Amino acid sequence: MSKKLFVRIGSNPTNDVVIDGIDSFHMELFRDTQGNVFISDLNTQTGTRVNSRKLDDYIQLNENDKVYLAETILFDWKKTLNKFDGEDSSRNQSEQAPKDETKLARNKQKSAKRDYVEIAIIYGAILAMIWLISLWF
Repeated sequence: MSKKLFVRIGSNPTNDVVIDGIDSFHMELFRDTQGNVFISDLNTQTGTRVNSRKLDDYIQLNENDKVYLAETILFDWKKTLNKFDGEDSSRNQSEQAPKDETKLARNKQKSAKRDYVEIAIIYGAILAMIWLISLWF
């Protein structure tokens, strides 16, 4: 039985792994107690690919899968998991990993999409107000 692990990757310094040139909160790796490893794209602008497939949600990784961030950065996911195996990741597990981790990844992705929609609505309202004001003058 493997040790459960949850790792967040992105360019924001609050991530577990910080990589320049990718989205602030780019992706998450999760390993369950059976040793299965899952990857989740967090609705990024620059994208995540597993082998040649663009990742839109989450999938289970296989031993020979290659992960690319922002189209060109080859991400060594096995090395990353091994690095965190040697550390005390109790903060990672207790604070971030819920009982149904795959559901969390989906909910975060939906939440990010809602955030973009809200921003688009606000931006549209501001543009409409500017247009109305310009008609007035």
